[in-house]
Amino acid sequence: MRGDHIFVQRLRGLFTHHGIDCGDGTVIHFTGETWKTPRSVQRTSLKSFARGGVIEVRDYRDFFARLKQPEQLPRRLQIQMRRELSRLTGRGGSVTAFAADAVIARARSRLGGREFNIAINNCEHFATWCKTGLEDSEQVYALWRSVLDPMKYMNLRRADFLTALFEPGRRPGKGRE
Repeated sequence: MRGDHIFVQRLRGLFTHHGIDCGDGTVIHFTGETWKTPRSVQRTSLKSFARGGVIEVRDYRDFFARLKQPEQLPRRLQIQMRRELSRLTGRGGSVTAFAADAVIARARSRLGGREFNIAINNCEHFATWCKTGLEDSEQVYALWRSVLDPMKYMNLRRADFLTALFEPGRRPGKGRE
C-alpha cells in the first residue's frame, strides 16, 4: 500500500532489502552496485525492487514497543529514544508512524542521495527514517549484538569501519556528498 515500508529477502534470507512503496507500482530505495556505480536513492518499479522475491510489509508494532523500553541502551541513546517516542506519540498515548503522504515526501526528499553506508545509512535505515523519523536497522543491530557490546558497536558506527570492511576499494569517510 502507498507509504508502506516494504522489504524483500535477498540471498536466500541472508539479508533483507528495504524501500518505500509509492502506491503507483514504484518503490523508492537505495540501489546500485558499489563497484560499478555508487548506490543512491532511486525510484524503480516494484518488479525491479523485488527481483523475483516476495515483497513483505514491515510491521512496526515491535519497533514502537522497543522504543518504550530503552533501558538497555546507553544513557544518551535512552534520552534520544524517549524524545522521539514523545514526538511520535499520538492522542491517547498510542505511537504512530507518519501518514502515507509524509512518508513518500520524506522518501522523495532523499532521491539521488548517495550517502549509503552499510552500518549507519543503509536501505533499512532509510525506509525506517521515512516511516518514523528514526534511522534504524534491525539486521545491523542483530548482527552486532551477537558480536559486540553496544558501546563497541557505536564506536564502529562512528568510524565507518563496516563500510571499509564490506565495500572493498572505499576508504572510511570517502564517497559521501
